[in-house]
Amino acid sequence: HPPPFPLALHSGPDKPGTPPPPPPKKMSLSLEDQHRNARKVCMEAEHLLQQASSPASGPEAQGQAVAGAKTLLDQAKGLLANMDSLVAAESASKREMWRAKAQNLREELRSLSGAFERESRRIGSKEQEEADRAALFGARGAVGSIAAPSAEDVENNVSLKRSTAAVDDLEARGMHMLGSLSGQKEMLKGAHKKVLDVMNTLGVSNSLIRVIERRQTMDLVWMAVGMVVTIVILSVTWIYFRRK
Repeated sequence: HPPPFPLALHSGPDKPGTPPPPPPKKMSLSLEDQHRNARKVCMEAEHLLQQASSPASGPEAQGQAVAGAKTLLDQAKGLLANMDSLVAAESASKREMWRAKAQNLREELRSLSGAFERESRRIGSKEQEEADRAALFGARGAVGSIAAPSAEDVENNVSLKRSTAAVDDLEARGMHMLGSLSGQKEMLKGAHKKVLDVMNTLGVSNSLIRVIERRQTMDLVWMAVGMVVTIVILSVTWIYFRRK
């Protein structure tokens, strides 16, 4: 006859000689996960750098944004190093693709690092100017020989600060755009070469290829003209606000 109640399992302490169960193994991130995390970190760092360069942010918020961007950039560099070590283990068919992705990520990191350096120098120079101004006004107050600045002087000083911040913001955005264009230029070069190879394979006429090359040359000329016009506008703006 079966017992009226199920037999209870023994739940007492383990024997002294029984070893503890091994801890679960941690799964390492794949190459796709490393690349996805690195792209996410770069986007967050770019957002913080834009916040730091915005005139609407206060000095304290700008300093915190730059510090956060530095931490994120260091984290992205570590992820890129992990990607470089994992690319070698990929198959030959996927290795070139991941090398191209790693190179694009490296170019983006180089551009963001340049923007971080510019923002750090700008914030440092502003802090130094504030310290020098505070020391100067403190010395004037101690001597008492120079009158306090008038309301018009204070207003002009605030207007000058705003103009300088706007010019710095335009410069930072322009440098970031140039860095992005530099990375896209390398990608377009490879794509252009592949397109020409495909066209030669399909038997496209030489006249059409010359038209494409001429169009590319004109695009470069227009880009150079646009850069020169942008530099002239920024220079005129800076000279105008400085004279004002």
